[in-house]
Amino acid sequence: MSAPNFNRARPEYLADIEELRGRLSDDQIADVLERYQAGGLDRDQTMEALAIDYIGLLYELIAVYEIEAPAPDPAEEERQATVMSMLLNGEEVPMDLRQPASWRVRH
Repeated sequence: MSAPNFNRARPEYLADIEELRGRLSDDQIADVLERYQAGGLDRDQTMEALAIDYIGLLYELIAVYEIEAPAPDPAEEERQATVMSMLLNGEEVPMDLRQPASWRVRH
């Protein structure tokens, strides 16, 4: 994790960010934000984990900690393109293509 870049934050959020940093370490904050960006936590869970109550602060934290969204999964991108093509051509989409592979139960 790189150090937070406070130049990226709007001045009205700096006091709230400092208050949060008093309760949690930078690593803890970055971990929660990374899980949010990767899809492991939804917005409400993230805000609860950080104990913040304003969505704007969440977005400021993502900018300050420079959390990037994960790279798209090429296989999932291909599946989505195939499904869209089939739908636009009026074809029926097979069951195995209707859900991402990550949603399928593995036994």
